[in-house]
Amino acid sequence: MKEKIFESLKREYSNLGLADEILQGHAESLAATGLVTDENLNVVVSSQKTFLSSLQSGIDKRVTDAVNKAREKKDDTAKGGEQDKNATEIQKLISEAIEEKLAPLQQKLNAYETKEQQASRATLISNKAKELGIPEWRQKEGFAITDDMDETAINSYLSGIKQNIVTNQLERKETAFPLSTPEAQGKELAKQWAESLPDAN
Repeated sequence: MKEKIFESLKREYSNLGLADEILQGHAESLAATGLVTDENLNVVVSSQKTFLSSLQSGIDKRVTDAVNKAREKKDDTAKGGEQDKNATEIQKLISEAIEEKLAPLQQKLNAYETKEQQASRATLISNKAKELGIPEWRQKEGFAITDDMDETAINSYLSGIKQNIVTNQLERKETAFPLSTPEAQGKELAKQWAESLPDAN
């Protein structure tokens, strides 16, 4: 993926005149996030324009300053030391600029990925509940499913809920229609009492 990002950056921003080493370093930083895919590659590359333009401007300014300062130095040793210092400063500038620009992008990609995962997980739970025949009223009550529960644990949990619902329904059926109501029992007792009375004849 690093090479794909590099080639896309090179093709898109060749007019900026950035060295391949800088583009490769930037491509490596983007690839290291693990969030760049073939699907979002073009979007990620397009979003780098402002950053790379400002980076090139900063580098040009630093290089110009370094050259001007170097020309002012007559001592070869001092000149070499100043160039090394400026080279280090330029590298530091590049690293800081890359980190500063990548942080918001990585946050956006992380948020997008998290949202996608949550939506996918919610769909999985809903589909599994429907598959098990859990009533909609019970689904609306919500489930105590934690983030660390995998698909197997979710299936087991929802199966338990379904079993509880079935058990409750069976218990209600057994108690809803008793074999004899108090009224029927009263009629039976009245009949037995009438039959026990002595015959009037």
